[in-house]
Amino acid sequence: MKCECGGILSVIRIEKYPNTIKDKINYDRLCDVECLSCGHISYSQPYDFGKNINKAKNLKNHDN
Repeated sequence: MKCECGGILSVIRIEKYPNTIKDKINYDRLCDVECLSCGHISYSQPYDFGKNINKAKNLKNHDN
């Protein structure tokens, strides 16, 4: 994946499977990614299902 600035996006966090999930193959996890060039972070991006980047709010308090 590429950032709007043209830099490469690196995965910095992957959603853990819920403890109650039994069918991990069909569970679509999310991840957070950070641009290696400009440092921009995008939250709640698709990890397992290869769709386009989602626009999502930062649901956690981060200093970035």
